[in-house]
Amino acid sequence: MPLAQLEPEGRHGSIVGHLLATGEMLPSQMPSPSDWRPEKKLAGAVLAHTLIEIRDHHRDAHYRRRIAQDLEWISSDDTEWPYSFVPLCELFGLEPEYVRRTVMQWTQMEPAKEQRPWSAHRHAA
Repeated sequence: MPLAQLEPEGRHGSIVGHLLATGEMLPSQMPSPSDWRPEKKLAGAVLAHTLIEIRDHHRDAHYRRRIAQDLEWISSDDTEWPYSFVPLCELFGLEPEYVRRTVMQWTQMEPAKEQRPWSAHRHAA
């Protein structure tokens, strides 16, 4: 699904869409546009924080319980609580199933192999 279909609010709404499309987001890119109501800022932070936590820590044993809770929250179809997953997706114009598929892809990816940085200098033996 193209980002344009996910982002009805233009540049300010594209932050979460960018995370989903590329898997890249820095903490400084967390949604907090100044023209959003405080409730929407909180909602964006909740959604983005959860996505980043899953993406970055799903293989970390220290986060196992939190990731399980995050995945349970994402898989829930609850619409009663305003900060449940489905209402937040609706608030940001995101298709919940698209987000779920993207998150599942992240959790199934093999971790990147750590490569030693290349150095132009020889080290003494």
